[in-house]
Amino acid sequence: MRWLLWLCVLAALIDLRAFGLTDLDEGFYASVAWEMRQSGDWRTPTFTGQPWFEKPPLLYWLMLLSMRLFGENEFAVRLPSAVMYGLTIGLLAWWGNRRLGQGAGTWGALLFAIAPLSLMLARLAITDMTLTFLLTVALIALWEARGVLWSALGGVALGLAVLTKGPVGLGLVGLLYLWNARLLHARGLRFRWVLLALLAALLTALPWYVGIYWQHGAEFFNEFVVRQNLLRFAGGDRAHSVLTLFQRGDALGIVGGAALYLLFYVVVLWPGGLPLIGYVGVLWAREDDALRLYLRRWAWLVFGLFTLSFTKLPAYIFPMLPALALLAGARIVQARLCEDTLAHHPLRASWWNRLALVVGAAFWAAIALYAPLWQSAVWVVALAAGMPLAVLALAKPAAPPWTRTVGIVLLLVGWNGALVGYDRLALKPVRDLALKPPPYRTLILYRVHPGYPSVQFYRGGRYATSDNPDATMQRMRQEGAYCLTTDAAFTRRDAVFVLAEAQVFGKRFYLTAPRYGR
Repeated sequence: MRWLLWLCVLAALIDLRAFGLTDLDEGFYASVAWEMRQSGDWRTPTFTGQPWFEKPPLLYWLMLLSMRLFGENEFAVRLPSAVMYGLTIGLLAWWGNRRLGQGAGTWGALLFAIAPLSLMLARLAITDMTLTFLLTVALIALWEARGVLWSALGGVALGLAVLTKGPVGLGLVGLLYLWNARLLHARGLRFRWVLLALLAALLTALPWYVGIYWQHGAEFFNEFVVRQNLLRFAGGDRAHSVLTLFQRGDALGIVGGAALYLLFYVVVLWPGGLPLIGYVGVLWAREDDALRLYLRRWAWLVFGLFTLSFTKLPAYIFPMLPALALLAGARIVQARLCEDTLAHHPLRASWWNRLALVVGAAFWAAIALYAPLWQSAVWVVALAAGMPLAVLALAKPAAPPWTRTVGIVLLLVGWNGALVGYDRLALKPVRDLALKPPPYRTLILYRVHPGYPSVQFYRGGRYATSDNPDATMQRMRQEGAYCLTTDAAFTRRDAVFVLAEAQVFGKRFYLTAPRYGR
């Protein structure tokens, strides 16, 4: 069964270039890393030449190293996430087998590896897979800390997590320690080892934070600490905040906002955590085993903290998946060793659990059968068969092994097809327009919300945004710049002409150039 784990990693590496960079986060991160490489300044992240303090620099540094080896392409900027995916799988298999019983780690790693959230985040140039691996190392190190080695390792991992996504990692592990202090110290943990881990974390993370604050002062503090952390948790990120529904003031907005606030991650975990959702009962099981209690508390801590946040993004709860996967793996091993009849089988699912699995698998099958998607990549239909089969095989460990193998292979093939289909449907048409102008000309994006930041990466810096048609027109005349826009009225100006156009999900994009001689 272990070969299936490495097949998942190999599949991730193969299809890192199956689709172009997506917008917003992935586009920003790739473009920031590219700019840091061009400038040679590894301290200050920048976007279009301006300081960019949305995230700390660790992911950018990993991308920089990767681009040095593999060039400036999607494979290079996404490789760190794929590597962290493989490391997380290996860590879960090794430690789970060691502490939860032979086979528990392997089962847990496989459940984690094929969860849709894992398959997605392993292929995106964003921070979540790196953060999850580092927090999993810190989680394990806190449990294992009985001397200098594990304490130092956990502290360094925690410091790197703070360099990946900010103080949230330190807060999560700190709360975990406080919640489990009595349990951990009863098992032999010493407070001096906790202090050693904290010192290692600070020594790892503080040099960059002190240096960047020394260089940029209040600008860094206000943007990174206040806006990107404190205000984001409080709903300050309006694009992903539930507060906008409450602020409408009507009954529908209040009810909808409350439902979204409380149930968002329940819904995310449902299709995003398949087939783990079949074992979600392990989160409220009552057992005396200290390690399982520790893992359950970590899962609930991550889930609860981000449920309280007014800003919601699906990947926020991803760090809980390794703990949930280990608990599920331990339950599978326990069930396989049990000599009871099937009627008293520990894994016998309740009717609502079975319904959740069926509906979740049907959700992904329906996506796979969305006609425009599979017409762009016919093999995406493998996802429609692979997801239900893999869910069935892993929710019923007694199922024939061939169902597990066939389901996972179909799932991986279908996932690649879905990525290719999505790219051709939603990303490639706009990317092709953006790459048509000569590389020495600037491309201005006017009324192309949210600006397609990945264009900065693809255009090699020849990229700008504008929200004013007259300023855009003036720059086109003066610099010979091209303009990509969704504003049909702009294309009817006498001073411009349309070079090419494309339609994406009902929205038409126009590539325009200046018309001289009028």
